[in-house]
Amino acid sequence: MATDGLAGTGLLQSHEEWDTRNRVLAASMSDLINRFATPSAVDSKGIDVGCQKGDLTDAMEARTRFRWTGIDPSLADARRSAGGLELLPGYADELPFAAEEFDVALFANVYEHVLPDRREASLAEIRRVLVPGGVVVGQIPNPYFPIESHSRLPFMGWLPMRAQKAYWRLAPVPWEHDFFVVTIRQLRASAERLGYRTAYVGNFNYPPEVIPQALRSAARLLERPMRRMPWAWQFVLERSD
Repeated sequence: MATDGLAGTGLLQSHEEWDTRNRVLAASMSDLINRFATPSAVDSKGIDVGCQKGDLTDAMEARTRFRWTGIDPSLADARRSAGGLELLPGYADELPFAAEEFDVALFANVYEHVLPDRREASLAEIRRVLVPGGVVVGQIPNPYFPIESHSRLPFMGWLPMRAQKAYWRLAPVPWEHDFFVVTIRQLRASAERLGYRTAYVGNFNYPPEVIPQALRSAARLLERPMRRMPWAWQFVLERSD
């Protein structure tokens, strides 16, 4: 996330670049939701797992046919998003909802932040609150992308955890190390063990307009290799019964 003091400096996105990034993400996630998620009732519902302040939740409300609620462990108490949607405190593996309450779950750029010993429990819990045939739509960054997306440092994701934490001291970002190396192959394997069917997986790269000015020339040179080594993967998992 861009911050007031550092936005637009060096390898950090400006507020305009960050806003563009969020619009691109919202468009791509809502396109997948509209393609793969089928409303089951007049009041069909979606849950944004890892909603933060609810910006993406509001975008899904505007762009899809579902009524959205968000949940995030960083929230101290229940509140409303800027668009008036309910946001609740909570973890992905302890969702405070009844079984089969939602038609779709959004899980965008969250899975890599889940503690490894809670990943499968989180996927199982999301599956519990989905109706049969409901889907999880999400995105996961490629940890082996040459410029690691959380730290903005080259090859961060290639290092063991202990070395990552030492390397992080060089990161230009104002946040702490809070992610784990996990790939789309590992996500799919876990999901399929838990009773999901993989409905879609695709490579995803943001356009140059979201990349800091200092990196745009390099991004253009890497455009062809990025088709095979993408910035991120997007996915749709269907609850199969």
